[in-house]
Amino acid sequence: MKRFNSKTTDLFIQIISVTIGVFLGFIISNWSESRRESRKFDSLKTTLEAELSDNKAKIDQVLTYHRMVRDSSRHYMAQADSLPFKPSFFKGVNTLSFVNSAYQTGIQTGLFNTMPLDQIQAINDVYTKQRDYEDFANLMISGLITMDFDNSETSMRRIALFLSISMTDIVIKEEQLLTSIQKAQGLLGE
Repeated sequence: MKRFNSKTTDLFIQIISVTIGVFLGFIISNWSESRRESRKFDSLKTTLEAELSDNKAKIDQVLTYHRMVRDSSRHYMAQADSLPFKPSFFKGVNTLSFVNSAYQTGIQTGLFNTMPLDQIQAINDVYTKQRDYEDFANLMISGLITMDFDNSETSMRRIALFLSISMTDIVIKEEQLLTSIQKAQGLLGE
């Protein structure tokens, strides 16, 4: 009987040892996986912050020009006398294309799922507005290309009106985008 208890005790100790070892293995594995995911998340966050800053800098560079074209085309339209052949203020539409690789990476890897909801919403708002801006810019360029560019005053007024309206919308979209980017940067910086 003593021998049976000894074998049972030995078996029980081995089972407990193996169970504790497996349990510790799971804990270490989970801890290691958690650290890897944390590093990936931190990397995504850093990349997103850099991407947002780059896109914000692009907007900052062209916003003043777009405001000037908007205001100059309004002034140009208000001229009662004969208009010059070509408006000297217009140097092209200078619309932007934005970078979104960090955003796409966050979606594809599923790392966005680990972010707080308010950060996800702010980031989605920025990238949705960027897509809307790019779509509008493409429509605006298409509209400008199809316009009649003859030497007549009527043609010049039509182009000035188009620029006045289009640049108003571009400026509004850029200002909204800047606000969204600043909000997302603030939330990511927390």
